[in-house]
Amino acid sequence: MDKIRIGFVGCGVASVLHIHALKSVPNVQILWFCDKNEISAHRAMKLWGKEGTIGDDFERLLSDAKPNVIHVCTPPHTHADFSISALKSGCHVLLEKPMATTVEEAKRILEARDCSGSELCMMHNHMFDPPIQKMRRAVQNGKLGELIYGEGQYFLDMEKMAQEHLDRPDHWVHTLKSGIAGEFMPHTIYLLQSFLGPCRELQLMEETARSTPGEEYQRKSFAVQLRFRNAIGRILLIDCMPYGHFNIDLYGTRAAAHINMMDLTFSIERIRGNLPLVAARMGSTVEQSFQRMWQTLSNSVRIVTGQLKRRPGHRALIQTFYSAIRSGNPVPIPAEDGLATVQTMVQLDRIITDRDR
Repeated sequence: MDKIRIGFVGCGVASVLHIHALKSVPNVQILWFCDKNEISAHRAMKLWGKEGTIGDDFERLLSDAKPNVIHVCTPPHTHADFSISALKSGCHVLLEKPMATTVEEAKRILEARDCSGSELCMMHNHMFDPPIQKMRRAVQNGKLGELIYGEGQYFLDMEKMAQEHLDRPDHWVHTLKSGIAGEFMPHTIYLLQSFLGPCRELQLMEETARSTPGEEYQRKSFAVQLRFRNAIGRILLIDCMPYGHFNIDLYGTRAAAHINMMDLTFSIERIRGNLPLVAARMGSTVEQSFQRMWQTLSNSVRIVTGQLKRRPGHRALIQTFYSAIRSGNPVPIPAEDGLATVQTMVQLDRIITDRDR
């Protein structure tokens, strides 16, 4: 395959991240930008820096200038229709998370993929962030022992919410059954499930309170308890916070691993059994501190020298996806992983729906 031709449907926040990552992929061309908002489509084309067709009729663009790959960056409730149309036309698909809003829609996408012979890759970008890769190697090498507990914490700060208009009541995210959790909790779900396997059962605690006296927007807090086959887990998601926060923690029978996704640092917490208990605990704290300090310094140097850029997971996943398309290898995040995330989110949706009846 020579130059890979690309079409974009959905030219909002997600597309910006895709386009930035595509600039590091050689020999690709974006043919067209499809969005019902013409201004958004023009912005995306300007960001790409080369001319392309602008339109709002996806089926017409698909037939008039058939690409090899479609990036689906639209709201989740539209993912099934766009993905299935693209697959039926013979295109490969890179699909934003979550895969769909229902299990039935996700299975329809899987069926269309299998019938088409084309590939569909999920945009689970944090799977390719450097500290997650380090954590995976630590698990595979047995450094943590048997995994028994996992936790994810995700706080949305008010600045991010304002920039992405998430604080507006007419934003599509508020039409999801689980609201803002339906857009951001899939990140922590797919990360935990990649280590602990599919979620078998979950329970929800939820709280709503005004974020600041006098403000209309209400802060929402979600605490979800999950049961996996041989482990349990917890996810905490809070929006409208004064600061952002994103941590992933895994606990095993030998050690624990901690990731700060905001500064991309990774540390292993272990107790040295050959030392007195107090000394072992203090030694563990000192060791973790040195690990974080060293990685912070290392990341700083890599940023200054241009080796570490913003959103490394997006860049690495998209590069790997296009390499797979060219070589005929399996895509990095198969559709089955997207289905597993949807199945967990549907459990959450069901709890919220039953509560609101």
